[in-house]
Amino acid sequence: MREEIKLLVRLQALDLWLDKAERMKKDLPQQIKDETRALEEAKGRLERLKENLKDLELERRTKEKEIVELGEKVGEKKGRLFQAKSNEEYSALIKEIEALKERISRLEDEVLLLLDRMEEVKGQEERAQREVQEKEAALEAARVRAREKLQEMEKTLEERKKEREDLVGRINRRTYQIYERVKKNRGYAVVRAEKYTCLGCHMEIPPQLFVEVKKGQEIVQCPFCSRILHCWEEAPKEVEGE
Repeated sequence: MREEIKLLVRLQALDLWLDKAERMKKDLPQQIKDETRALEEAKGRLERLKENLKDLELERRTKEKEIVELGEKVGEKKGRLFQAKSNEEYSALIKEIEALKERISRLEDEVLLLLDRMEEVKGQEERAQREVQEKEAALEAARVRAREKLQEMEKTLEERKKEREDLVGRINRRTYQIYERVKKNRGYAVVRAEKYTCLGCHMEIPPQLFVEVKKGQEIVQCPFCSRILHCWEEAPKEVEGE
């Protein structure tokens, strides 16, 4: 029976590994999704910057067009100065010319600010473009890693599952049923007993029961959590605690 208990401990260590491997296998597609989402977010930022740059360019052209039109009006009104028939008309034209020049000056300042802003956005756009390229490379690398990891895991999983089948074949059917039932209810079925304590639920077990566990001549279950107890010091380390 001591040998069967060792087989149960090995089986549990193997089951824990298989459970972890299956979780890792399921996580692989999520890693791809995360990289894909990061790429889409980077592309979104790049597109917003491009649209911003287009808007700034349109605004710049609109202001420059207005500057040209105002300049033409200034020239027109300067030509009319020589045709003024009174001082009042002459003064009114001068005021209009000055107002137009002031408006042109403000527009020119605004155009300069727009040009500065456009240069800033262009720099952001270049950085965003590099980020997109980096995210594309990261996504492709993640896909390659995922494929390689999946192939490796599939091979190892197949080997471990065969190993598990061999172990199960060497364990008494009734004992295996107990193991599976407890594992289903508790997450893991086999724990070490130490100093009269079940290391699964941390409850103190009766002294006579602990003696039976140490003998290892039969399957002994914790009276509190139903886990199978053992005192095998060299057992593969299992999860302990509720």
